[in-house]
Amino acid sequence: MAGRADDWQLVQRVQGGDKTAFDVLVLKYQHKIVKLVMRYVQDPSESQDVAQEVCIRLVERVASFRGDSRFSTWLYQLALNACRDHMRRQ
Repeated sequence: MAGRADDWQLVQRVQGGDKTAFDVLVLKYQHKIVKLVMRYVQDPSESQDVAQEVCIRLVERVASFRGDSRFSTWLYQLALNACRDHMRRQ
């Protein structure tokens, strides 16, 4: 439960404009996101592009995170949607 509370506190700080908190979240989840993206987008360079797209979407949409679910679940769904969008474009 502590991890969930820590993530929620970081998200609230990010929503308040704290760039350091954003960096902490990205560092915490970047490896997991890249691994998830690699399962769907099997080209390494394209996977990096999609992972960067996830970070962009995170910046754009973090204000909409309400804490109804774990942040990690919300972020993974964001990543899956980015993968699906990428595959549709291919």
